[in-house]
Amino acid sequence: MKYTIKDIAKITGYSVATISRVLSGKEGVSEEKRKEILKIIDQLGYIPNQSARRLRSKETKNILVMIPDIENYFYNKLIKGIETEAREKGYNIILGDFSNSQEIEEEYYRMMKGQLADGILIVGSMSQPQRIVEISRQFPMVVISDYFSDELITVCIDNFKAAYDATVFLYKCGYRKIAKITGKIGAILSQDRLRGYKMALENLGLDVDERYIKYGDFKYETGYKLAKELLSVKPFPDAIFCSNDEMAIGACDAAKELGFSIPDHLGIMGFDNIELSSMVTPKITTVHQPRYEMGKLAAQLLINILSGEEISKGKYILDTSIIPRESTRNANMTK
Repeated sequence: MKYTIKDIAKITGYSVATISRVLSGKEGVSEEKRKEILKIIDQLGYIPNQSARRLRSKETKNILVMIPDIENYFYNKLIKGIETEAREKGYNIILGDFSNSQEIEEEYYRMMKGQLADGILIVGSMSQPQRIVEISRQFPMVVISDYFSDELITVCIDNFKAAYDATVFLYKCGYRKIAKITGKIGAILSQDRLRGYKMALENLGLDVDERYIKYGDFKYETGYKLAKELLSVKPFPDAIFCSNDEMAIGACDAAKELGFSIPDHLGIMGFDNIELSSMVTPKITTVHQPRYEMGKLAAQLLINILSGEEISKGKYILDTSIIPRESTRNANMTK
């Protein structure tokens, strides 16, 4: 059954105006009442008619692209893919760097109520998953890379499989004491990469040694610091799998300072295939994420929603691949 706002008002016992304020994120409704209404809306599977809402308002032809850290190399190709698709379809993008701050993130959501843009593409968030779901009911939204809920449209990779395959690759290169530096462990993608690494070790008959697992934050400095910690553990790990390339570059620099020979005595593997990974010495073996294609697909899906199309919720998964380079044994040096 397809419900209307009037149906929701009748079922909850609140006025149409109150239901409308909750759906649009406006003030004037207590938090307790808001949670009660949202819970019933979830149970009924109600989806606001975004197309009708836009007909009552003025389109901006802008798309808000929200990222947590503009200094991170991961985002350049992603944004380029978004920009390409958006311009082809007559849209402009507004780049919102919320600097890993939930307060700044919320500021952008408040600006959306003033018709800053027609929809949101968000990469990462400092908010709880349910908050992202709530925002998606107020504005058309597509999530990129990070995964929060099946109630959202998400363009991503299979992080579990990618990390599993990378760990198996290191094993095939002859490494047996494989360490892991994770990304921010609060992120589901970091948890998935850690699970993939652990599952691969178990299936390969290798021990999961917690001393070989360090929790990072995707930054070069952290990779450098945590690699030094790992290389003080006895016996030394003979490979370090980092959850992004920036940390892998930091790990390489730390290992070289300590006198480790890469890749003979120590293999190092990254994740993302940012441009810098092929410019440093040694060139970093990595997992390629199709960042440009992810951005392009996410923009396409959002623009389709803005055009009134019904888009299925859930994950839209793109393939990854391993790029062998100089930081691991048996690497193909031509890549």
